[in-house]
Amino acid sequence: MTLRSRAASLLREPLVHFMIAGVLVFALLAGRAPDAGERRIVVNAEVVSRLLNRFTESFHRQPTPQEMDGLISDYVHEQVYYREALRLGLDKDDEIVVRRMRNKMIAIATNDAEAATPTDADLQKLLDKDPGRYAREPKVTFAQLYLGADSPATRAAARDALAVLRQGGDAARFAQAVPLNPRYEAADADSIGATFGDAFALALRKLPRGEWTGPVTSGLGLHLVRVDAVIAARPPTVAEARQQLANDWHEANVRKAEEEAYRKIVDGYDVVIEQPK
Repeated sequence: MTLRSRAASLLREPLVHFMIAGVLVFALLAGRAPDAGERRIVVNAEVVSRLLNRFTESFHRQPTPQEMDGLISDYVHEQVYYREALRLGLDKDDEIVVRRMRNKMIAIATNDAEAATPTDADLQKLLDKDPGRYAREPKVTFAQLYLGADSPATRAAARDALAVLRQGGDAARFAQAVPLNPRYEAADADSIGATFGDAFALALRKLPRGEWTGPVTSGLGLHLVRVDAVIAARPPTVAEARQQLANDWHEANVRKAEEEAYRKIVDGYDVVIEQPK
């Protein structure tokens, strides 16, 4: 059964007729002449289609006839309460309503900007404007000797091990068994941080090259470290930073669309800010 035929079938259901009639009777008894614009609730094929689609998206199946009747009943209840609330002015000075309306206006104003797709030229222009923002982290080649958890004894062992290493000796006897590599080649900050912690990764950049030093603290404990090389950061290509560039481009595009829409609207208002007396 197609959606159109389904909607038409539902509109022929007795329950639907009953609910529509009930709404009209309620309107007639409400002490005020029904207004065709405010007090007429129409459950047409468009409404039924929207309810049907919403249910299907939520539950990944079609509603049963009974469930569809329930959806329509809920819709009528919602509309009745909503319109009565408006008639009573309950939306006035309601911060949640105001915020919701504001967000809907912003969504309308930025809909095209949200859907826009940047070209490579757009992304390259953004990259050229602030290459430092998109620069890749430097990569570090280093050797490390793990000495154990941080303690006075471990720090004493670190001093002894460091003296041995600086004299070209073998400090293996100071090393503690731990599943770490003795050497890391061209490791980036993310991978170093994932193993040793971000503070350790940051500390490596400040250490002298080609000599054992330390102890350096990681999330595991104390290490002696020798930084052999640091490959400086380089500006990325558009392909390498595409996702970050696209995110920034969309954010800026949406913000610009929102600001432009606001300026056009606010120009039609006379805004008066009264100072406290």
